[in-house]
Amino acid sequence: MNSQFVSPSDPVLSKIARPLKLSDISSKEGRTIIKKMLRVAYGEQIDNKKPLLVGLAAPQIGISKRIILVDVKANGKGSVGDLRVYINPEITFISKEATEWYEGCYSTDRVCGIVNRPTKIKIKAYNQDGEKVVEEWEGYTARIFQHETDHLDGKEFVTHISDDQDLHWVESEEFPLYRNQEAWRNWPKKCPREKWEKIKYG
Repeated sequence: MNSQFVSPSDPVLSKIARPLKLSDISSKEGRTIIKKMLRVAYGEQIDNKKPLLVGLAAPQIGISKRIILVDVKANGKGSVGDLRVYINPEITFISKEATEWYEGCYSTDRVCGIVNRPTKIKIKAYNQDGEKVVEEWEGYTARIFQHETDHLDGKEFVTHISDDQDLHWVESEEFPLYRNQEAWRNWPKKCPREKWEKIKYG
């Protein structure tokens, strides 16, 4: 796991993150947090058009602030290319229609799973220039927003999974198969709830 991420059992992941005041967005602290998050998302890569992550929430790296990154061009099969900063994001609408897809997370170790989420959403937030943004998203991008805003409310995707058959254990070298070839639909390696709880709570 990336050393800049807190461990799955870190208490910060269970807290409700604090919003930023509008004046804080352009402050030294605000700029430093955003810069750190982007550095984690892009890693040591030279190509800043290809982030390593499709999403990131500040609590995942130990910062209890309501800031997330979302790659709005991610498709859930490896494509990326437009990572954006959202400050104090709020989901203002979710569709009744929902779809199942896999989710994984640096904050859940090698635990992945199938999560049912609304297909379409509307969000409002501020960008890193302090400008208000109102957007509509669907499909995989809508899923990333929901996943990351959950982190701001102290939740992980596992809380949305009630059937343990949908809770999977995926080694890092298996993840391309799990993701790209949609092997998650019939993944044989399950993660018993007790195993997840031991990771989460120690």
